[in-house]
Amino acid sequence: MSRKIYVKESASRPNTAISMDRYICCCCKRCARKREITRHLPPELVFQFLVLLPAQTLHHVMRRVCREWNLIVHSRDFIHHHLRNSSSGILIQDLASTCNVFYVEMRRGCLEMCKLDWGFKELILTSCNGLVLVPDSKFSNNFCLINPLTKQRTILPPYFDRMGSYFVLVFAEASMEYKVVRVSRQNLGSTARIDVLTIGVDKVWRSIDLHSVHSTVIPLVSSKMQVTGGYAHWFGKDFILTFNAETEAVRGFPRRPKIPKLYEIYVAMGSNLTYFGQSDVFIMHVWEMNLEMGEWMMMFRLDLKPVCRHLFEDLSWEVKTVTPYGWLEAREVLVLGTRSHQRHCIAYNVKTREIQSIEFCTKASVHSFQAHVNSLVGLGGGF
Repeated sequence: MSRKIYVKESASRPNTAISMDRYICCCCKRCARKREITRHLPPELVFQFLVLLPAQTLHHVMRRVCREWNLIVHSRDFIHHHLRNSSSGILIQDLASTCNVFYVEMRRGCLEMCKLDWGFKELILTSCNGLVLVPDSKFSNNFCLINPLTKQRTILPPYFDRMGSYFVLVFAEASMEYKVVRVSRQNLGSTARIDVLTIGVDKVWRSIDLHSVHSTVIPLVSSKMQVTGGYAHWFGKDFILTFNAETEAVRGFPRRPKIPKLYEIYVAMGSNLTYFGQSDVFIMHVWEMNLEMGEWMMMFRLDLKPVCRHLFEDLSWEVKTVTPYGWLEAREVLVLGTRSHQRHCIAYNVKTREIQSIEFCTKASVHSFQAHVNSLVGLGGGF
């Protein structure tokens, strides 16, 4: 039995307002006395309770309960612990109407989705710890760094000649710094160029020296860049190049496992990189890269028959490719779809084979999918 969750274009705000009555009611004096009692709960107990709640509930509801709770929710320690305890979801952006952005996550075994009313109409380039990077709609050479939940934003120093470039946002945990990495090449056959901007520190973009990287791994760029933890990855013909956000060093790894394939794609999975290689119509091989060893490890073979029955029920079996969009729960719940017929996608539990369907109201639209986590992270260069 599959379950469906609908993406409705008319949704106006995250459904956290519905949760208001669940946590606090402001309708009578008795409720006011209850709120007074909450102020006398031990701060440690309040901390442990609040850290279990979704970020949208904390931002729209819980921080308004009282001044003490507001201070807890906005403390650096709380934001750090909440981010650590949050599971990653996926941002779904309608490319026909880019202001329609939805966030999907898995909570207690069920899909939960809300619309992000963030007031921006540009294409999301990258996401990290709840912050997203988008082009500035007013100035073509500028970028904005935004938390879509809290609506905090900052303008980054301009970068000229961004055509043919790929941008990602990474977090260096040891130094607590966010960095935007730009990779490009001037023309076909030329070597890559890497520029870095440390948020809140650099006033101009810095170029990274690539002389230490062998020339055979430099040719670029065939696909979207991926971010796993503090690493950014992009893909050449035979190698994956990995940028370490902490050391700003670049290393090369073998691009793929040596398996027969009809179709392949790379997807970020927390701090690891996942490779999906579809060897025939109904079998997909799933591998994971060990960044320390630079080796691929086989995880499992994915049976696509249940997936195809849901995605291609009104199409011929000649459609041969299924596209993984991202993990909702690492190694367990995977979002899958098909780019040729994007009326809906599914969340597929690879262990139980349970399928939950996500239906799109705009049948002909194409959507982008971005790994994301709703968070309260600020824009001060860290937590």
